[in-house]
Amino acid sequence: MYNGSTMEHLSKLFGTPARVKLLRLFLFNSDEVYDRDAVIKMARITPATASKELATLSRSGVVVRKNFYKEVVRPGSKTLKKRKTIGWILNQKFIHLEALTVFMRNTLAVSSKEIAKRFRGAGAIKLLVLSGFLVGKQDGELDILIVGENFKEHHIENAIRSLEAECGQEIHYMMLTIEDYLYRRRVRDKLLRDVMDFEHVEVINKLSAV
Repeated sequence: MYNGSTMEHLSKLFGTPARVKLLRLFLFNSDEVYDRDAVIKMARITPATASKELATLSRSGVVVRKNFYKEVVRPGSKTLKKRKTIGWILNQKFIHLEALTVFMRNTLAVSSKEIAKRFRGAGAIKLLVLSGFLVGKQDGELDILIVGENFKEHHIENAIRSLEAECGQEIHYMMLTIEDYLYRRRVRDKLLRDVMDFEHVEVINKLSAV
């Protein structure tokens, strides 16, 4: 649910693309605590940018610091150990919380051209469908359906993670071969029905040529 021009406009309004990413991350995952490492990974930003933007959001009152225990792997060992660390969580008492959340959701705009560009070179994709929160349905089980052959899974994974960073939400996706997709359609698979029989956006559809 990402539109390049929308991100550009929001960046001018809120300061930087990174700040928009962090706002969405915390607003759309209101109960989660994130330390700096998690923010860097999920928003795909540099450590310096993460520190700067977290400080800005903290000063503005959008997020607050919170100590929590994080499971980490000891150096040279596979044993998990809980370590107390500093994180940030959405401030539920922020005076403009509801308005800001609604605004950020309403400014997630689908750009089929941009989505198609992200998956270019990811294999012989015959059908790419957006559903779930990417078309405004918050209770959908699937957000992206990919049908084709010879998938380049690393490329697809990278495209998904990039979109998640922009949208601030986990993207649920499924890859199917053409044969699997056609079979599931014949047997009226519930998950596919929930996608194809209701609101969705077909970014790519070359199945008629199969």
